[in-house]
Amino acid sequence: MAFLAETLVDEWLNRQGYFTVRGLKDGVSEIDLLGVRPCPDGLEACHVEVQASFRPVGYITPIAKEHLAGFAKSGTSAKARPEAILQRSVAAWVEKKFTSRGKVAARERAWPGLSWQYVFVHAVVREPLELSLIANHNIKVVPFHAVLHQLKHASASQRGGAGTDISEIVEYFSQHGAGAT
Repeated sequence: MAFLAETLVDEWLNRQGYFTVRGLKDGVSEIDLLGVRPCPDGLEACHVEVQASFRPVGYITPIAKEHLAGFAKSGTSAKARPEAILQRSVAAWVEKKFTSRGKVAARERAWPGLSWQYVFVHAVVREPLELSLIANHNIKVVPFHAVLHQLKHASASQRGGAGTDISEIVEYFSQHGAGAT
C-alpha cells in the first residue's frame, strides 16, 4: 500500500508543478519524496513523508526510548499514551523523518542551498492528537483523501509520470464507479 500511496502523492506533486525525486537514501532510511518547482524567488522545495494506513492499530510515532522502560514492551506498543509521552514521541519522529543531520545532508546533496517545507500526508490515524502535535513542528499535515480529491479535479494538461496511470484509474472510478454498472 505504501508504494501506491507514494505514487499518487508523487503524481499530486507533479500536477502542482514539482519535479520530484522519490526514495532518496539517507543511510538505511530514506526520504519518501522531495519536490522542487520554480517560483518568483527561485526554487520552492518540499520534503514529503507519506503514511497511508487505512486500519491503524497503533500510533504514527514510536515511543521515545527514554519513555519505553516501565511503560511498554516495545516502541510500537498500541498502549494509550499520556500527552507528555506523545509529545516526546512526535518530537523524536519529526527529527528522524525531517530534521536529522542525515536528512538535512541528503537534501543538501540533492539540491544545495534551498529552504525546505515539510509535508506529512496521512490516511486514517488512531490518535488525532498526533497530527496536531506534528503540525506544531511546522509540518503541513495533508489528509490522503485531499490528495485524491485534488487528483480527481486536476487539470488534464498537467500530468506527471509515475502516478499518471493510477490517478487516471481514480478519475475513471469517480466518473463511472460508485453505483454505475
